[in-house]
Amino acid sequence: MKFTITSILLSLTLISNAQIPDWTKSTCDGTEYNMRTELNRGNAVLMDFSAMWCTPCNIIAPETEQTWQNFDSGNNHLMVFGFLYQDNSFNISDCHDQQTWSLAHGITYPVFTDIEDVLFEYADAYSTNGSVGFPWLLLFLPGNSEHPEEYLAYKGHDINEVNQILQDVWTPQLGINEITYEEKTLIKIVDQLGRNTSYKPNTALIYVYSDGSTKKVFTME
Repeated sequence: MKFTITSILLSLTLISNAQIPDWTKSTCDGTEYNMRTELNRGNAVLMDFSAMWCTPCNIIAPETEQTWQNFDSGNNHLMVFGFLYQDNSFNISDCHDQQTWSLAHGITYPVFTDIEDVLFEYADAYSTNGSVGFPWLLLFLPGNSEHPEEYLAYKGHDINEVNQILQDVWTPQLGINEITYEEKTLIKIVDQLGRNTSYKPNTALIYVYSDGSTKKVFTME
């Protein structure tokens, strides 16, 4: 259901380009990205701070991937970056964690590990008392005639609100009438060996969805 974003728009936090913390990070395959470069290219930037132990982070990860795909996987003026903070044991993330995380959720957007420096800098700039809850989503939009400089359009935990801002604020600036958000459906369940199966309690399963994403499921009964 489409909801009004009047209150969201009224609370947009306007931050000048000079004040937005810059960062340069490399993915585990060695590809380097820079915040200022993406904004200067006219790209909106969605930053997703997550942790592997965080249940809500695991829930929204496939939805964030869908947002990335809705904008042609970085080829239609939206860059999505995952910032993976910790593993399931609260250790700082590494490349093994990134591979596990991306595979579990079908993630194809860039994901960075060992990101404490960026997290703390952005928490200091955009949170109360430097405290944040995961997942923490930050959406930055490039400047336009109304806002000459880049600005923070959203901070919070709801990917649906991010999608609504992209739909109602960002896509009109791009001259796009509407982005189609596909409803993903479960197409099969497989076991750890990739064999088709059905739902079973107390068993590690992998759910495969119509958009290509996957989710590891283990339900105790």
